[in-house]
Amino acid sequence: MSDTVYADPGYRDLDVGTIMREGHPDIAEGDEHIVSAVRKLRADLGRPLRVLDVGSGSGDLSLMLARALPDCEVIANEIAPNPLAQARAKLAGRPRARVFDRPFEEWDEPVEVVVSWGSHHHLAHDYLRHVRRVLTPDGVLVIGDEFCPEYLTAEDRERLARAEEVLLVDGYVFDSAAAAEAYRASGEVPEWSLRLERDRRRALWTWYKFVGDHAAARGAWPVLIAELAIARDDLVTGNAEEHKTSPLLLERELALNGFAVHDKTVIGDRDPALQSFVVYTCRAGA
Repeated sequence: MSDTVYADPGYRDLDVGTIMREGHPDIAEGDEHIVSAVRKLRADLGRPLRVLDVGSGSGDLSLMLARALPDCEVIANEIAPNPLAQARAKLAGRPRARVFDRPFEEWDEPVEVVVSWGSHHHLAHDYLRHVRRVLTPDGVLVIGDEFCPEYLTAEDRERLARAEEVLLVDGYVFDSAAAAEAYRASGEVPEWSLRLERDRRRALWTWYKFVGDHAAARGAWPVLIAELAIARDDLVTGNAEEHKTSPLLLERELALNGFAVHDKTVIGDRDPALQSFVVYTCRAGA
């Protein structure tokens, strides 16, 4: 996330993770759900866990997990300088908590839990393969994100269900390697991929207007200003650092990477056009 607002020098003296939890809808409720899910796994397995929080930001969730599960090892994984320093400071007094300051793909120790909370849309989606490699056989992936509110149609879902691959290239979705290669060779985007991107942008703008109004109503001006910058980045199709996609698209990606969803929780009891946060608890090979 080296190119996002989280690394912006203008936010050096702000804890973006903390202010988002105060001025942005649904994040705090998602925190509670994730902590509860990890606590349940600790009870079910009857032993301390190693928990890796991918893209931990300034460490708010990592600290919550460390407090809720004092006998578990919690690793905050972050590489952006500003939130990395903040995460180190928050976890400094926790002997079983630490920070891993290199890319997630360089982590090579087994873990019972990988948490990806608000990170999926910042990462190349093939990181899910590495999650499979580091999870223990009885481990879980808890993945939640600020998605684009659902924009895929029933026909889109049927098409993706038949796809053997789902690829995101320059911000466009392709349902086969052949289609992606044809695009790379010609630069011509298939009509289906173009239409998905148009629908994504429309749904995103509805969401960002809601988030901005939510922040303004609470006087959370730093959140609103950050969200305006994030919205700009997200609406640029090829921006790999900020690209929110559909929850249903993630579900297909999870299946293609060998994960079974055991729980799906939508955060926020609102019209679907204003529902962005979804948390999944998944097991590999189940």
